[in-house]
Amino acid sequence: MKGNFRQSMKWFHTWVGLIVGWVLFFMFLTGTLGYFYQEITRWMEPERPFIEHKISNEALLDIAQAYLIKNAQGVDEWDIMLPNARDQNLRVGWRKPPEPGKKRGKYQQTVLDIKTGDSVETRATGGGRLLYRMHYRLHYLSTKISYWIVGFCSMLMLLAVITGVVIHKKIFTDFFTFRAKKGLLGWLDIHNVLSVIALPFHFMITYSGLLFFLFTYMVLSTNLQMSEDEYSEMRKEIFPRSAHLESVNQPKEMLAISHLYQQVKNTWHTGELNYVEVFAAGDINAQARFVRHETDITYNPEDEVMVSAVTGEIILQKPKEYTVTGMIHNGFFSLHEGHFAGSITRWVYFITGLIGTAMIASGLILWTTKRKPKQLKNPNGPDFGYRLVEQLNIGTIVGLPIAIAMYFYANRLLPLEMANRLNWEANVMFISWATLLLYPAFRPAPKAWYEQLNLAAFVYMALPVVNALTTDKHLLNSISKQDWTLVAFDLTLFAIGSFFAFAAYKYQALTFEKKPIKKVINPRDVIADESLLPLRPMNKENG
Repeated sequence: MKGNFRQSMKWFHTWVGLIVGWVLFFMFLTGTLGYFYQEITRWMEPERPFIEHKISNEALLDIAQAYLIKNAQGVDEWDIMLPNARDQNLRVGWRKPPEPGKKRGKYQQTVLDIKTGDSVETRATGGGRLLYRMHYRLHYLSTKISYWIVGFCSMLMLLAVITGVVIHKKIFTDFFTFRAKKGLLGWLDIHNVLSVIALPFHFMITYSGLLFFLFTYMVLSTNLQMSEDEYSEMRKEIFPRSAHLESVNQPKEMLAISHLYQQVKNTWHTGELNYVEVFAAGDINAQARFVRHETDITYNPEDEVMVSAVTGEIILQKPKEYTVTGMIHNGFFSLHEGHFAGSITRWVYFITGLIGTAMIASGLILWTTKRKPKQLKNPNGPDFGYRLVEQLNIGTIVGLPIAIAMYFYANRLLPLEMANRLNWEANVMFISWATLLLYPAFRPAPKAWYEQLNLAAFVYMALPVVNALTTDKHLLNSISKQDWTLVAFDLTLFAIGSFFAFAAYKYQALTFEKKPIKKVINPRDVIADESLLPLRPMNKENG
């Protein structure tokens, strides 16, 4: 690193961005999709029934309780998740008793058919949650290794954001500067605009991501300074829970949860309800906690009401006691996850996440664009390092979105009875990505860019068609049933395909403009125009 401080920061920003750029692109893209993981799962489980618009909360609670009494015997805790703007199906869940040698049992969740009251058998799929988990679990790797890789890349991303601010003397001026069709300057302006337009989001999402694994990265500090009991107490302070009674193994019939809900409505003076937790189900100590909306960043004790499931009396609850440290930690957690976000805010998160993804992509392209003229002057052509970066750029920036589309195709086309079907959905995605990473090594870069952009356009625009051919949850049915989640998903796929088609068109147009035009000379024109004839020795006799 030579030169002054700003030049040193520029060197650092460039090389840090290159070293971890492809991993960060993967993390940002899959993490951005995570803001709609419930909607993605809804699309990837087409066996779910269309939503029912005119049904009361009381009727839903009766359906859920009847199913749980029948199918969750001997389970202490029940969860009933009512339809909401994001997931418009009725769901129930419970945690099975722990296996020998384990502290906690496996959690089970299912969707209920409101008309029949039975569980809906859906295909084995990772859904949107698998994509969301990829952005911090990286798939195939162990949890600990993934956390450390993600933490290392996140730290470098945070430093890249900070150094990016340092090296821009005219950060706000650059935001309003765009030199289209100017090669290097054009890509520099694109990178600047994308960096500045969502700068607070980039900083927040990276910093809060590091806080997620606080106990992993600070393990030496906690292990050396705290006993196991102190560590457990600290976690309780950061993650406080509502107090409830434990089962005493004295069976007692519970009241209808819908009846208990009437008490809650009198307290809230409104019919809102998000979910219900039942503790010590079927026991004399049974309690039901009704929650209308709850996030760590907007905690309000009045949003939850605890009721005795045996007597129907409202139980006075002591509010959760958040420490300052806990409030800060959980506040950043909610900001990162967007727990508090409504539909519009969630779309803002999604768009700013895509802006962050595009910022990383433009930075990687800028690296190759800046060095391209010098590389083309080499007698043997571009060197191995440059070709490798360009290959990884094509295979990641365009190849990864195609691979995600193949994940959706696998969901629709793999046999329903296939063994390890859930795992093979992910395998298809990563096999596709590996193929698209290798493909540019055997094609000239301009052709690889153009061909993969066209492929991306085709696979996304064809997905709604494949969906219509394989399920009854196609666009026309979804519109007629007013299932707007499914409608939005199909339209979004088509919009993404249209974007890639436009990108392919513009790339071809710009590439064609840069090619030198070779003039074809007609031999007859050469003879007709003496100025084009070669010079001949002058004949002395002719003067």
